[in-house]
Amino acid sequence: MSFERPYYRDLNCHPLLFYIIFGVKDQELKVSGEKHHVDGFPKGLDFVFYNREKNNSYMQSLLGGNIGKILDREKHDLYKKVENTDNWAVIRGEIQQDENLSYMRNTIGFIQALIENDAIGVLDLQTFTLYSSQEWTNKFFEQEFNPYNHVTILSSEMEDGFMWLHTRGMRKFGRPDIGIEKVAVNEVENAVQVINQMIYYGSLGAFFDKEIKLHTYNGKAYIVKPEFVNDYENTDYNNSYYRFLWQECKCVE
Repeated sequence: MSFERPYYRDLNCHPLLFYIIFGVKDQELKVSGEKHHVDGFPKGLDFVFYNREKNNSYMQSLLGGNIGKILDREKHDLYKKVENTDNWAVIRGEIQQDENLSYMRNTIGFIQALIENDAIGVLDLQTFTLYSSQEWTNKFFEQEFNPYNHVTILSSEMEDGFMWLHTRGMRKFGRPDIGIEKVAVNEVENAVQVINQMIYYGSLGAFFDKEIKLHTYNGKAYIVKPEFVNDYENTDYNNSYYRFLWQECKCVE
């Protein structure tokens, strides 16, 4: 996938990134344009170093509380290792230029440079996902850019045996997250495919403001009627989001 955004519309909704890189060394950071695939640090992001002696309270606030409980449960050993590090780098802020995805390529490159400076892990605070340094390198730096790697799809049980599926992470693309309620268990895989289609086109800049038809790899087609909810206070998303109805399309092409 290229870093172009052929469906881009300027919505004045800037992508938000927030990464913590743990265990960085207190030495000069060496960033190579050729090796790390960067041509500059994205405008709008802050790049800040923290240490326990001066910034312990703030560092504790980032890695404690409910987030800490989630990470401890999902990756206990790695969580304990990063929790005990004394030096962090934080890359965060709102991207000012998002007509293409160069900001993601550059951010990935700078994080990789920090990893090569002996960092031991990376936390994506948009998706609450903790990666070891090797996991980050393998998934983001050494592979072709893949928008699905930057977004997580969560599921929760609802009443009467239905499921609620919703994403976190689309804010990194400056686009709403996605939620589908009352999904039957036997329709979960199809719902995931529909969501993945919206992740893909959203990463390329699309904004869904009318009824659309989306196709799945098993040959089905679904009519999706999205409702845009401009509510950044919803903690399930930390973002605006789509809430929508969907139904299988039986029409003949």
